[in-house]
Amino acid sequence: MRRINNIELVEVLNSGGTATVYLGVDLYTGMPVAVKELKASLFKSDFIRNKFIEEANQYLYLDHPNIVKLKDFIIKDNSHYLVMEYVEGENLYDYMKNITGPLPIQNVALLLNEVLGALDYVHQKGLVHLDIKPSNIMLSSNNSVKLVDFGISKDKNEDSSKKLMGSPSYMSPEQVEEKELNSQSDIYSTGVTMFELLTGKLPFQSCNTREDLFRAIIENKMPRLKAIYPIDEAHEEEINRIFLKATLKNKQERYQSSEAFQLDIIQFI
Repeated sequence: MRRINNIELVEVLNSGGTATVYLGVDLYTGMPVAVKELKASLFKSDFIRNKFIEEANQYLYLDHPNIVKLKDFIIKDNSHYLVMEYVEGENLYDYMKNITGPLPIQNVALLLNEVLGALDYVHQKGLVHLDIKPSNIMLSSNNSVKLVDFGISKDKNEDSSKKLMGSPSYMSPEQVEEKELNSQSDIYSTGVTMFELLTGKLPFQSCNTREDLFRAIIENKMPRLKAIYPIDEAHEEEINRIFLKATLKNKQERYQSSEAFQLDIIQFI
């Protein structure tokens, strides 16, 4: 493996998307770190490179117990590196896929309570994450929750990019239609994440093409949330009410803040 300044790269953790993520060791402290390197094949793209730099700038101003911390930003040998806090554990997608399957409602509510607390902090900072999904939520070995990957986040006062970015199945209708995005877009994606954690499925997973999926997101009603773990009728109605309010087509009718969404989750708990 390679050495980047005082960081020795040990192994590849993930090589999807626009970056490769390594497990590294800070040779000054002996502590593990996560190192995100922009892929060489994308380095020549001004748009991608600038988004990577923006991600580093976003992390600089974020200090919250449920958001992974930036330790350093390195430019070296025609590449860019984010040196991040290393979270020992798994993202919720892998955790659910490899270990638990769909999660009980109480567990999901507790997890989302922490995610929404982090999002409320992010939104108050004037940022929108735009890629909330189980694989961007880390569950550490001590059961703490960490929100990761601000690679496509934006200032909520910034004009929306004409480049469609994000994870299609979790996109809000306004994200699909490339309209103005704000905190309600993250609230929608968190609602979809809730559905997946409880059912092991996505709301419109039967769509065969990207075009069909985007049409369903814009036009189709959300299916009722039927949790795998049996619950009483009153709790089922309440969790459906919360899910449907978070994922309404019209963003003005959704929860108007992550805090409001979080309060409903807390009352449910």
